[in-house]
Amino acid sequence: MMLQSSKPSAIRQLLRKGQHKNEPTTFWAEGYKQANLAILPSKLAKQFEIFALGNSGALPLLYVSKVGETSAGKFGKDADVRTDVPAYQVITNGVKNKTENLLEYDWSDMVTFYIGCSFSFNKILLENKLLTANAKDVVSMYRTNIECYPCGPFKCKTMVSMRAIHKDKLAKVHQLTSKLPDVHGAPIHYGKPGTIGIYDLNDCIGDKTGFGQDDIPAFWCCGVTGLEVLSTSNVEKAFTHMPGSMFVTDVIQDIPKNTEDPKELCEVIEYSPGLYSAMSKHAVEKLQALDRIVQCDPGKRGIDHLIVEGDFIKATLALSHANKVAIVTGAPVHQTHDQPDETDGLPGVISLAAALQSLGKTVDVLADSYSFTATEKIVSKCVETGMLKSAVAVIPTLDFKLFDENSTPKYDVFLSTERLGMARDGKCYTMRAVDLTSHIDPIDTIFQQATDHPDIITVAIGDGGNEIGMGNVIESVVKNIPLGEKIACCIKTNALIAAGVSNWGCSGLALALYQVMSCQIHERYVRRAVGFPVNVDELMNESLPTVDRERQILAIAESFGFRDGISPAALMSVDGMYFDNEHQQILKQMLDIVAR
Repeated sequence: MMLQSSKPSAIRQLLRKGQHKNEPTTFWAEGYKQANLAILPSKLAKQFEIFALGNSGALPLLYVSKVGETSAGKFGKDADVRTDVPAYQVITNGVKNKTENLLEYDWSDMVTFYIGCSFSFNKILLENKLLTANAKDVVSMYRTNIECYPCGPFKCKTMVSMRAIHKDKLAKVHQLTSKLPDVHGAPIHYGKPGTIGIYDLNDCIGDKTGFGQDDIPAFWCCGVTGLEVLSTSNVEKAFTHMPGSMFVTDVIQDIPKNTEDPKELCEVIEYSPGLYSAMSKHAVEKLQALDRIVQCDPGKRGIDHLIVEGDFIKATLALSHANKVAIVTGAPVHQTHDQPDETDGLPGVISLAAALQSLGKTVDVLADSYSFTATEKIVSKCVETGMLKSAVAVIPTLDFKLFDENSTPKYDVFLSTERLGMARDGKCYTMRAVDLTSHIDPIDTIFQQATDHPDIITVAIGDGGNEIGMGNVIESVVKNIPLGEKIACCIKTNALIAAGVSNWGCSGLALALYQVMSCQIHERYVRRAVGFPVNVDELMNESLPTVDRERQILAIAESFGFRDGISPAALMSVDGMYFDNEHQQILKQMLDIVAR
């Protein structure tokens, strides 16, 4: 009998007669929803329900039975959950035993949770030609390092299912499955399995999946998380299904409708080799608009020759996924003053750090010997005045360590903004080709080391060609920037943001973080569908760049001796432009993009 085209009720009757036991239900009754099962005593039902709601990606609730009920409402009125699954597991204080039915057990106090299953959308993926030949008939499952949202005795790691998807079809897969939240929704991770604690794709539950050229592993939350939590929570008695052996329901799986709404259209972007993120087309368009404003060049420096398309978005995504960020700045161009720093650099760092802090990320700021005390004082003043929620660690550049004692990276992202970088002759120059090498603590080699490391993403912001990161476009610097042959920095980065003023790059990234976290598609992907959606306005509202905040941060920097790098006598000025003229206009344009 072809179970692929059979009706669910007919399949359940066959299972009740003892047929097709111990078989996977992957492509049975195509087009109908399948369900994972979690069955436990009524006294634990409320806590398990909260656990499921807090992990709705893994455990989307389809139906919760009444106490002692063996049928499944509209999902199977004639069903008997004790017999209508190919294979079960009985879990007693964490010990698992396999059985073909549950008829011998007292059902009077049991509650059954029917949980959505990704098998339900296999037909949709097949009809849209999204499953590769290697993934057509198999599903591999894995335990991750992602902590579930806990409740009472229920806590465990998230389990995932994986399918091989061609890299050109990731966006379409995300688009279709994001419309199916009751069967796990969209994938929570693409690419490098090690990021979520999977180090060998052959070490799986279920069938091994083969990969063709340009196939990417796509990971969905999996209902086997229910089995995992029942096994680890020391419940006295509980039941579930064997992995791959689902309850086939009578409810037809909804087919997602096509949409042209940019807020619902999905894009999947590789922001670093093997690392992907998801967001709406609407969010992508907003970030592109912010990037164009960051690139405005009122000083006519030739920034258009230094632009790397797409890197602003990649930098935003890297920061959005990061937990810990290190930031370095420093261009001591005023050697005749006690405080040689310019006003382009640290004010932008403060602005970006505030946004990162609001999202719960740890930020460390590097400071050279000549500016360490001033940087600490400025950070302290920014905390005192509310520009920063809390102090960031200020680390002497000479003491900076990229790795811990186990050679594990201490940071996810290392960002440089307005930091003079080493030219091809090994020296660091101002835009006027003044050699400042002896005044700057060395960081270039460490930054390049970070750029070359597979588990660290480097981001650089610059506005002239002599800053760290401009090694990505060194030939354009040499060709198009005055004195480029001498001053061009040769240090490369993973993502380069060319800005009219480097501070604008930081402000743009801060607002871009707000924009992507306001995107439901991206916000869910970042938290791996664990917990509940964040209120980004509540989190970030008081930490985002505004005209008044940026003016106050600049004033604080100037109060500690920082000066305009081009016009040192000018007050409230950066790069030869007064704050209340060009800078205010640029900020207003950025804020207008975000507010639309």
